[in-house]
Amino acid sequence: MPVQTIAVYKEERVKIYGITQRTDLALCLLRYSVQNMDNWGKRISEAEDFIKRFELVTSHITAENSVETHLLLARKSAALLKKRLGVWQKDQQGSELIIRQPVEALYLFGPHFQDRFGIVNLAFEALLAKGTEVLVAGCAGTSMYFVTPENQSGSGLKALRDTFLIPTST
Repeated sequence: MPVQTIAVYKEERVKIYGITQRTDLALCLLRYSVQNMDNWGKRISEAEDFIKRFELVTSHITAENSVETHLLLARKSAALLKKRLGVWQKDQQGSELIIRQPVEALYLFGPHFQDRFGIVNLAFEALLAKGTEVLVAGCAGTSMYFVTPENQSGSGLKALRDTFLIPTST
């Protein structure tokens, strides 16, 4: 009979590669119908061409069957984005555009977050314990993004540094 061996690895303090803090950002919330997703996808791609770079793009479908897309960008580009998306928005019935600024962001980089369960929860618990409000979060295989209101990323950065181990080379 074959025998299966399962190993569980538990870190006393989770190791990550680093944390980056960004300030002077703007957060754009774009709400639109699911039926217009293709059109807005093209528009957002065009928008990135003229503002040069989004720090984060994340979308989800709401219970009302609309799409909410969050675009994080440098604050200096927010007025141009609002103007450009505002023109397109007028042609789209039921769409909504809200820009909140200034906001800040924390980026965590690490090895294989997708293979290490509970790491996002650990980060959220640390941020909440310090009273850091998270406006938007995004996760990928090796990174986590937390958008905070202005003047809250500093306390969040401290909370995350106290929670995670960032080995340094000497």
